[in-house]
Amino acid sequence: MHIADIDFAEFYRPAFSDGGAARAFVDHVRATPKEHSLAKIALYQAARMLWLADRIEEVARGRPAIQVLFFLIAAEAVAKMVFNFKGRGDSEKHVKRFFGEVCSDEHRHRLDRAFSSDGVHYLAWQHAVQYLYKVRCDVVHEGVYFEMAMENSSGVASKLKRHRNSDPYLDPDSHISCADLRQIILEGAVRGCRMLLTHHNRSS
Repeated sequence: MHIADIDFAEFYRPAFSDGGAARAFVDHVRATPKEHSLAKIALYQAARMLWLADRIEEVARGRPAIQVLFFLIAAEAVAKMVFNFKGRGDSEKHVKRFFGEVCSDEHRHRLDRAFSSDGVHYLAWQHAVQYLYKVRCDVVHEGVYFEMAMENSSGVASKLKRHRNSDPYLDPDSHISCADLRQIILEGAVRGCRMLLTHHNRSS
């Protein structure tokens, strides 16, 4: 399968109650007039980044940092469109805005339980996002893609110590799987598209 051939309705199916609802939503976004097409771009870009992250698992199984990179690229792209950002940079700011202002309270509650220093003391969602962004920067700036672990498919918390750090808040235990984080990004992207559509309707 080629990235140009993504079935977007099928791709977003897990964010909806059924396939019909997903297809109706995608069709609605696609029908947005060209001059108000940010919702369409957000829908496509988020799916493409998540699609690429899905393929990374094939070549970097058990090392989710590259997947996290693509997850956060998707989050950043959606937030920049939602908040009409026209400049360059401000990646961290918009990743935080995605989780803090585009995602739901339920998503933030899940992130509140995503990472801990010792299995008891959990990082608040803001610190969880900060940690994920640090992982993203390690991949982009230093090529470090092998020093992070996430909860496995059996629900067992994972920890892969980063030999460069001793602070448990920089090396937390993970209680969230890649699949769960992906679902948050997917659902957040849908919320972002809805925000863009609402803005379009108000300005029409």
